[in-house]
Amino acid sequence: MKKIIKSIFLVCLSFIMLIPTVAYAEDEHVPEWEDATLTEEEFNEILAPYVVDNTKTRASGLITAYGMAISKSGKKLLIAGKTYGNADVTKCGFTKVIVQRRKNSDYSWSTYASFYDLYSNSTGYVLTKDLTPPSGYQYRVTCTHYARENIFSTEKIDNISNIVTI
Repeated sequence: MKKIIKSIFLVCLSFIMLIPTVAYAEDEHVPEWEDATLTEEEFNEILAPYVVDNTKTRASGLITAYGMAISKSGKKLLIAGKTYGNADVTKCGFTKVIVQRRKNSDYSWSTYASFYDLYSNSTGYVLTKDLTPPSGYQYRVTCTHYARENIFSTEKIDNISNIVTI
């Protein structure tokens, strides 16, 4: 009797496994990231506490000053960053800028938005963007500052901004 019940059970499971099912993935919301209009005073007010001056500590490096900061203005996040290189630099900016978020009670950060290859063909690059993300999270920005003198001489510096709660 047990063998018959087991056989019936296995046949039923086999039929259940043959029934096709469709799994739908949720559409990933890509946040809109816009150029922010900031005055020089507003930009410096946001970024000034987080700028690193490399001229004293690493005089031989290509990146002379860099910084990344995040601030909130109502329901918007304002992102301000800069990368400055020495006079020999031909390409300067960011290889990646990643906006991360977490719930206040979480320990790990997750990626909210990613942007790559933001640079100019000069000795400096200034980043001013705004984003309108969902509230109830803490946000920060991780980035990699980049400067290139020639194909054999480049410098990258990883950086993490301050944390803002919306």
